[in-house]
Amino acid sequence: MEFKVPKIVGELKIQKMMAGNYAVVNGIKNAPNKIIIASRDYEHALQIIEKIKQAKLGDRIQL
Repeated sequence: MEFKVPKIVGELKIQKMMAGNYAVVNGIKNAPNKIIIASRDYEHALQIIEKIKQAKLGDRIQL
């Protein structure tokens, strides 16, 4: 999956969704900067957060 880093990333956190899987989300509610990325497990979600934090604005990341 390819992900483009938005202008405003905000605070990234791991949230357990209703289906029981984990997802990386930020607290932004506006569509262009909102992030919801499903992950396999908690450790995978931590790896996703690290990749997003290391990337610069507009970079494309392979997840």
